[in-house]
Amino acid sequence: MLDSNKELFRSSLSGIKPLLELVDRFPQGLEGATVADRIVGACAARIFVHLKVTKVLGETGSSTAEKILKTAGTDFLFQETVPEILNRAGTDTCPFEKLSTQYQNPKDLIHAIRAKLAELQD
Repeated sequence: MLDSNKELFRSSLSGIKPLLELVDRFPQGLEGATVADRIVGACAARIFVHLKVTKVLGETGSSTAEKILKTAGTDFLFQETVPEILNRAGTDTCPFEKLSTQYQNPKDLIHAIRAKLAELQD
């Protein structure tokens, strides 16, 4: 993540965990920052909007993420847009994408993400 061309944050974690790190490290938001992520689905888009980032860059983004970012007035650029983000096995919609449709309020979504991660670790 960049702010005024200075790197503020980089994570070696995979999946949704770096987004929770962002929420925890920058509770005041990231207005003016540009974030880059390999995959940007609806769940990530809702969190980026919640954090008030200025621009989102992604290798792959979902069409729902595009709609969320457009509606919020957040600039974005995806190398590829796909209909939906799939789970790691490629057999179904990503479970966090599913959560983003159930919980459109960012605070509720973040709580649901933490609960889902805990469930998946059991």
